[in-house]
Amino acid sequence: MSIDYSKLALTPSESRAARNYLGFSQSQAAAKSGLPGHKIKRFESKSYLPEAEFTDALREFYEGEGYNFRDEDAPGAKAKARGDVFQAGVIGETGAAPSETAGFAQENQGKLPRPQAANLQFMRISPSLSSDQIDRCFDHIEHNEEAIAEGMKLPAKAGFLSSTPSDLTQAQAIAQLRRLAENGAIYARLMGRELVASPTEDGEVKTVGDLLSIAMADTLRAVVHGDKEAHARHRGRAAPTEVLQALVG
Repeated sequence: MSIDYSKLALTPSESRAARNYLGFSQSQAAAKSGLPGHKIKRFESKSYLPEAEFTDALREFYEGEGYNFRDEDAPGAKAKARGDVFQAGVIGETGAAPSETAGFAQENQGKLPRPQAANLQFMRISPSLSSDQIDRCFDHIEHNEEAIAEGMKLPAKAGFLSSTPSDLTQAQAIAQLRRLAENGAIYARLMGRELVASPTEDGEVKTVGDLLSIAMADTLRAVVHGDKEAHARHRGRAAPTEVLQALVG
């Protein structure tokens, strides 16, 4: 399936090129621009056709950071030397990966760009969720993925006079599993399934499901209901030192 990005303020290639030129990761661009990180990621991977308001805001952000888009048909030698962005990406050297900054091939310079092909994989999202809820779901998933990537780098330590992992290492591993489980529960919500119920009012634990409900409570409150206090608690969760703390702390 081909997507025509020509009516938008910028294309996925232009976004990647401008972001790389400015030295921003996708997460940094999201944080600085205030735009949803998951939208930038999906847009640049060409698996998402965003609304015009998003691409307008993204281009305005890059321009506000000092980037100069030059929508010219035939870039000259000076523009190539500067590494300016044209409709098909960066022309010239920017220090970024060639796959992210490739512009017009020499023989195609001066020609209008064709609609860019994209392999779209559609995901069924429940119509019961609002746009804000969907954005919170993807933001939460992305935050967890970044935390998991960092957690995977932690050194594994053996216990005292033992070859088995220490309590601290076990707690750190379970903390990553908890984040993976949170993302699984959120994906299920996106598709209209409720894998983990809300905790009981008395907080009594009778089943493993009750324990998981407590562990997931802040995540679901933050994502589904937009609870800012729950969101703050989740983001401010202390690094665990014990297994039970890693599970429900």
